[in-house]
Amino acid sequence: MMNKFVKYRREFHQYPELGWREMRTSARIAEILEEMGYKCLMGTDVINESSLTFEMLSDEEKETEKKRAIAQGAKSEYVSRTEGYPGVIVELDTGKKGPVTALRFDIDCLPYQEPEKPGFRPFDEGFISCNSGSVHACGHDAHTAIGLGIAEKLLEKKEYFKGKVKIIFQPAEERYHGAQAIVDKGHLDDADNFIAVHMALTGDGHPLPSNTICCGCKDFLSDCQLDVTFHGRAAHPCGASQEGKNALLAACTAAMNVHAIAPHEAGFCRVNVGVLNAGVVANTIAPNAFMSIEYRGQNQDISNYARKRVFDILDGATKAYDMEYTYEDLGEIPAAQSDDAIMEVVQRAAEKTPWFEKIYFEGSVGGTDDASVMMKKVQENGGIATYIGIGTDTTQPLHNAEFDLDEDSIPAAIEMLIHAVEELHS
Repeated sequence: MMNKFVKYRREFHQYPELGWREMRTSARIAEILEEMGYKCLMGTDVINESSLTFEMLSDEEKETEKKRAIAQGAKSEYVSRTEGYPGVIVELDTGKKGPVTALRFDIDCLPYQEPEKPGFRPFDEGFISCNSGSVHACGHDAHTAIGLGIAEKLLEKKEYFKGKVKIIFQPAEERYHGAQAIVDKGHLDDADNFIAVHMALTGDGHPLPSNTICCGCKDFLSDCQLDVTFHGRAAHPCGASQEGKNALLAACTAAMNVHAIAPHEAGFCRVNVGVLNAGVVANTIAPNAFMSIEYRGQNQDISNYARKRVFDILDGATKAYDMEYTYEDLGEIPAAQSDDAIMEVVQRAAEKTPWFEKIYFEGSVGGTDDASVMMKKVQENGGIATYIGIGTDTTQPLHNAEFDLDEDSIPAAIEMLIHAVEELHS
């Protein structure tokens, strides 16, 4: 018989939703949790609206997403409770004095197209994505299922715990916005311990296979994303070319030079132009261009170095082509370090979970996750935090449209996390 939480994973896989569009996902999470007996926080009880300084969904877009969620099986009462802001938080309060632990599970997906391909399990077994251009290629469907499993098991063991456990189902991780909006709402202010989980990270330089785990990661990269618009001037390329200001060329110049930023002697530094769109038609000098830039650094000094060089290049490229640019700063995600004290708790929990045959004390994120915002908040308040990597055999690497995972890792992760909570709250 298929594990109940594996079934949930497949359901969420079939209905993936991009960041800030997770209306069905949030509604179904809340419905399942309240059937268990929890009282869910949703909407603006989860999200601090004033933190969302970047462009959000319009009211019209929110209504469209709500209608889609209902059409795809979500109950209207729960969709309404989102208020157009996805995310769900529940709290298990034992009524006994003790620590507060927060567990984070991200729920959004990626903007890829899942292939309808024989031999690919989601296609063969009928849970392939039904939302065009959206797919769970980073394991967040499994994360969501694990969070629901933890919620159920905690209720079963409530009498054996003390303190409080918060379970956070976070939207918009892939664009690094969701965590800050939750932190700013104050949900981590009282947390003594913080745990986030991710499938398919690395432990020894290679993706972790099934039956393995890393107890924490210490190589988070700080990360910032910028959306840049170049403001040129249209003109006919023959009739009055001297009147034009070619935004396409300015953007291309900037893109080439951004990718030529020199490495930093103090550690890892990466800069990437992921999107570049420009122009109108072939016989018109491009009056506009749009560029999405991301820069990452191993520490804040390296991140600051990359940022300065990016803006120097933008300033120089637009000056050379006699135009201006504007930008939207989508926020910076800090570097983070897992704490040995809670990693040791995870290690002991993994040792109690038979599925895990190989335990790495420290693993690798290989990038950035806005869970680091939550980690830093808890650590700044004197608490401890970790980011766990669950090993799982996969069909493709993370962020590949044909990504699928070993579903036996889901009940194993639930069991391990329950052991960890037991120790933290005994």
